[in-house]
Amino acid sequence: MTLHDLAKELNLSIATISRALSRPEDVAPLTRQRVLAAVHRHGYTPNGTTRSLRTQQTRTIGVVVSDIRNAFFAAVVKAIEDEARANGYTVLICNADEDSAKEEAALQLLLDRKVSGVINCSTGANLDLLHTFQKSGAVLVDFDRESGLKNLDTVVVDNRRGAELATEHLVDLGHRDIATVAGPQHLSNARGRLIGFQDTLRKHNIQVKKSFVQYGNFRQESGYQAAQKLHSLRQPPTALFVANVEMAAGVIAFVRDKGVTIPQEISIVSFDDSFWARYMDPPLTVVAQPVETMGKCTMELLLARLRGGKPAQTKVFMPELIVRRSTCSPARSPR
Repeated sequence: MTLHDLAKELNLSIATISRALSRPEDVAPLTRQRVLAAVHRHGYTPNGTTRSLRTQQTRTIGVVVSDIRNAFFAAVVKAIEDEARANGYTVLICNADEDSAKEEAALQLLLDRKVSGVINCSTGANLDLLHTFQKSGAVLVDFDRESGLKNLDTVVVDNRRGAELATEHLVDLGHRDIATVAGPQHLSNARGRLIGFQDTLRKHNIQVKKSFVQYGNFRQESGYQAAQKLHSLRQPPTALFVANVEMAAGVIAFVRDKGVTIPQEISIVSFDDSFWARYMDPPLTVVAQPVETMGKCTMELLLARLRGGKPAQTKVFMPELIVRRSTCSPARSPR
């Protein structure tokens, strides 16, 4: 496959195709997308040693994760990278650290590198920059969180359903004083988990107490602080649903510092699983996401888009409740 072959297939001039690969800002986005789709379809690689990053960009995928220390994202990145490597792509990983400024810097870096596509776990604060990505012709896929942009592939778990499973489990055990440590409400996944929690309590005619809803930032420190506030209440909860496993680690640290026993004095369920959750004492009851499947699917959608695939899709995966020994019936009678 040569430039001449590409030009003939696409009914474009050789100069236009060359600009689409080397100076994308000089080419209409739709034209650039057609060129990139053909490049990926045929595996075309420019000859010569003078290729710039802009011509090499067709084999590089950027991944922006919100917190690389989180075991969930580490597992996702591995699945994405495995699928990318199997298809001849390299992956450039950026850590936003749950910080909108760091996310902006990462996205700008990837934009400057002219990567072919970006898988982004958005902080929800850089929509203009994400829109610029779309206009540049690069492929954008939302993962775990919905940015709010239209016409892009999205891979998420059913957050509301996961929270319902966790809360139903606690209600079935006999708990009525159930609290939650929710995530930041500007994020779609955190909103879904809080709504699922609240709706399940209302379904069982259980009051959703304002003091029983504490907010964190998906980091361990905020889980510790939220648990501290709940513990200080005159009538603390007997059960707790934590919106992610990082905050759950903070909650557990506080509980142990105070000598509160799990699950006899406080039952805990976390959204997300982790290797340590299975081996802590007692093992943690969790709502698990199909991490490897979600990561593989995300990369498949991105590759399909690069090859001129189907219209934008939203893939919603079902979570699974895994009951371990961090939950039991309440020691005190429900009020």
